[in-house]
Amino acid sequence: MYRKAAVKGYFYPENSNELISFFENHTYGGEKIDGVMALVPHAGYIYSGAIAVKTISRLNIKDKILLLGPNHTGFGEKIALYPEGAWETPFGDVDVCSTLNNKLLNISYISEDIIAHVREHSLEVVLPILKYFKKNFSFSAITMMPMRYEECISLAREIYENIKDEDVLIIVSSDFNHYENAEVTEKKDMLAIQQILNLNSKKLYDTVFDNSISMCGIYPLIVGMEIAKLFKADNALLVEHTHSGVINNEFSQVVGYAGIIIY
Repeated sequence: MYRKAAVKGYFYPENSNELISFFENHTYGGEKIDGVMALVPHAGYIYSGAIAVKTISRLNIKDKILLLGPNHTGFGEKIALYPEGAWETPFGDVDVCSTLNNKLLNISYISEDIIAHVREHSLEVVLPILKYFKKNFSFSAITMMPMRYEECISLAREIYENIKDEDVLIIVSSDFNHYENAEVTEKKDMLAIQQILNLNSKKLYDTVFDNSISMCGIYPLIVGMEIAKLFKADNALLVEHTHSGVINNEFSQVVGYAGIIIY
């Protein structure tokens, strides 16, 4: 199957030269990290693209990538894997990894599904950045609807067991708190970020729900963190945290964004 880009010209420019200029302005110039997992935001590039670029440009990007993100549309399967094929980006198409897909389909929780992905932006917006920094790679894409913590842990273990022999970079897509004022959002976001940096997924899950933190990618993040830990990752780096008010000067209702690398 071929997935046409759904949000180009809306969430990000469709002109590759515009993208190159934007990416060059925000590329990290220091030593790269052999990350196991990275968390990046998925709002329009004008709001969160800089953090996503700063985070991804710090990584040694592997040949195979597992993208995990939330399902915002409510359509399709609960845990939806995009079938084999390719996705459109302004820098050329990116192939779905048949090797990873075949292994992921051994898991009963996961269903092949196009409907969950066709209008979903959370994973699409990450691909142009990855394609810019890594010319040749393939990927598997999974979107998730809400799950209990125990379901997240079980899914993470099954994914790990099926891909543990692969050299895979996991990219999780999530924004942080939504549509509260800047002061509240900064406090709430840092409560969640501290638990991510502690690599404590249970406390992260509890913190998000106990404090009503409207973090849209909490489920894929829990799954990604637990897979990373099974791959023996034991460190986390906060690249940057900000919110939309910094861009639009509207501080009464902001959305929080962060880039984090687990390695």
